[in-house]
Amino acid sequence: MEETSYTRHFPPPGFEPYPAISPFMALLGPMYAHKEGDHNITVGLFVQEHHLNHQEIVHGGVAATLADNAMGYQASHALGGPVATVNLAVDYLASIRAGDWLEVRSRIDRKGNRMLFLACMGTVGDRLVFRAHAVFSAVRRRS
Repeated sequence: MEETSYTRHFPPPGFEPYPAISPFMALLGPMYAHKEGDHNITVGLFVQEHHLNHQEIVHGGVAATLADNAMGYQASHALGGPVATVNLAVDYLASIRAGDWLEVRSRIDRKGNRMLFLACMGTVGDRLVFRAHAVFSAVRRRS
């Protein structure tokens, strides 16, 4: 895909600013989200220099954080409250570079009473750059 100032400076149509849900998430910089219905979300991020490792590609922790965030959002809405990540596994399939628009889309694979099994895909354009699987658990509220 040819890069233009549009693709480099503005998110695709349908994406809105996605406020950081924690001080840690604020460190990543501006994120965007495209909400689809009540429970589905695609998270997007323009890759910047501070997301890169010493090989000048996205640090794996950035991809894992975005995967955890997208799946956690979907899990909390599906289970009706706060959730905790029980397990997260990421397969890194291709390099992500500064200037790329990275999208992360999640889906529910299986739902129990307190546990949710999800998967997500990270893409740059039509390229699959990582995939992840996670288990989330509903957090009991203390009385």
